[in-house]
Amino acid sequence: MSTLGALIRATHPGPTLAVTALAGLLCAGFGVEWDTAIVVVLAVFLNQASVGISNDAIDSPRDTEAKRWEKPIPAGDLSLGLAWSVAGIAAVASLVLSFLVGPLVALAQAVFLAAGWLYNLGLKATVWSGACYAVGFGSLPVVVSYAAPSPQFPPVWVVVIAALLGLSAHFANVLPDLGTDRTQGVVGLPHVLGPRVVPAALVVLTLVSGVVLVVGAGSAGFVATAPSAVAAAALGFWAAWASRKPDPGALPFQLSMAAALVLAMGLAVGLTTG
Repeated sequence: MSTLGALIRATHPGPTLAVTALAGLLCAGFGVEWDTAIVVVLAVFLNQASVGISNDAIDSPRDTEAKRWEKPIPAGDLSLGLAWSVAGIAAVASLVLSFLVGPLVALAQAVFLAAGWLYNLGLKATVWSGACYAVGFGSLPVVVSYAAPSPQFPPVWVVVIAALLGLSAHFANVLPDLGTDRTQGVVGLPHVLGPRVVPAALVVLTLVSGVVLVVGAGSAGFVATAPSAVAAAALGFWAAWASRKPDPGALPFQLSMAAALVLAMGLAVGLTTG
């Protein structure tokens, strides 16, 4: 495999592109001008690429021990030095681009980036793992809102939805590795809750996100937000059901990200009509 292909794999392209798409939808919802939106979306992409590559770099000893040869560093397709270099460059570029849009955009982006790196550097193995996802995702609408023509802190209900979606993504993401993680000393919030509680938590988080969306956007956006909430709830139930299988794989996480995108579409319409 080429070095470029290995780097792309190390960015965790699925989650990275999903979060980048969320940023784009939020830009539409907050009315960010298209040229500014391009910079914001690119900055978010670089943020997530940095977090993904650093995650692979930090986890490479554990991945090698667990024989996760699908990972590019343990497989020998990507050197550890190059991974660290690209992760660092992407992080700096994300912050520089954000600062070009505005200092408050850069500050919110720094919080988003720090949450991901702190998770990778050790908080993933503690009960604070969920807080990293909640704070990180909760910072995303703040990044976008401060890039809007009238910069201001976003409505609290929007931040709450983003934080809840981040937490549900965290739960779904670690489900396939709960057993392996425990043997390697990684005991985050989902591990404490256990495989019986986490699927139920996925459903509850998605349902609560949908309710907050409908109530927060108000009657003006009901035509868009209500179907989004219902569709997201269905995807949340599907993710919970899929996670009960002996080997759920990535499906629960993929469904959770799909639910997040559906809610984000409803959110974008709700913000423009509210």
